[in-house]
Amino acid sequence: MINPSEAGLTLHQRLSKIVLFNELGDRWISRRKIIAGSKTSLMELGELKYDWLYSAYQELKTVFWSADNFKLAKDQKDHSVLPEIERKTFESVLSSLVFLESELLENYYVIGPYFSAPEATIVVSELTSQTTYHCYALSQILRNTIDKADIDSVYNSWRTQDGLRQRNKNINIRFLEFTNNQTVENFLLGLATISTIQLVLIPSELSLVYSITRRGKMTSTAEILKRIQRDLDLHAQILIRIYLTILNENPALNSQELKTSIVKLMRDITNMETDFTQILSENMIPGLNNLVVAKFTQARTNKVLKEFSLEPLFPGVGGQPIPWFEGYSELKNR
Repeated sequence: MINPSEAGLTLHQRLSKIVLFNELGDRWISRRKIIAGSKTSLMELGELKYDWLYSAYQELKTVFWSADNFKLAKDQKDHSVLPEIERKTFESVLSSLVFLESELLENYYVIGPYFSAPEATIVVSELTSQTTYHCYALSQILRNTIDKADIDSVYNSWRTQDGLRQRNKNINIRFLEFTNNQTVENFLLGLATISTIQLVLIPSELSLVYSITRRGKMTSTAEILKRIQRDLDLHAQILIRIYLTILNENPALNSQELKTSIVKLMRDITNMETDFTQILSENMIPGLNNLVVAKFTQARTNKVLKEFSLEPLFPGVGGQPIPWFEGYSELKNR
């Protein structure tokens, strides 16, 4: 059988969900494609085309951890005596993380049925599972550190807090582009959006929490968040490699049109996040200020663009604007 994807994908080509138990599916390993391939839909992993995806799945399975192992009683006491701005920032970051992880989870469900290589399918399944667990871990933090009377307001702030609500709406609009129009371009933009959330937005917000926990407060919470960050770093690296592999298999996709769309996407998201974190911290988090956090966000965007084989958006911004971030956020025992 001739695989229709052999001719190569185009940016505006529409994708179709994989048909379950496709009797006409192609079993030729050499013709296997990450997306837009013709497959039986059986999880045939006896032979592999994308060994690195299978290895990524095996690595993902080794990083299991349990939020239930961390005692949060001290964090609850710490939270009750935090200065108002730190308490508000902490709660807003948690609300934002709940939204972002929920968005990631829903979008794995959206894009999952469009992967046609079984190696990719099992990886996305594991990404979905780990993201589900992140949502659970965040709920454990909320339930065990914040007074019960205040939990609803934290959960609701994603739609009641002006800066957070607008930022979230804008992110959701990006994801809806593929939901509403399943083109290859929107699929690739979706991978870039997920990766940018994981490598830019969430670390930028975690820097505000880590600045608090560096002073001995909310330390168990920080340990949970470090593990979530570690997972997200791994998730993003897998998705970026999937993106680059799709381009490598379909050179015509690597057009100036796509590059312009990716750069615009990352510029918009970075600017949104910069505005949000500055509203969030009110320039009053000890050890940080708005300029440093803005440069931190921009530096991470430049790094992500480099991983997508694109030029930096913010010339002159690089290195590590928050010198302690990597050393502090890194897990000592992985």
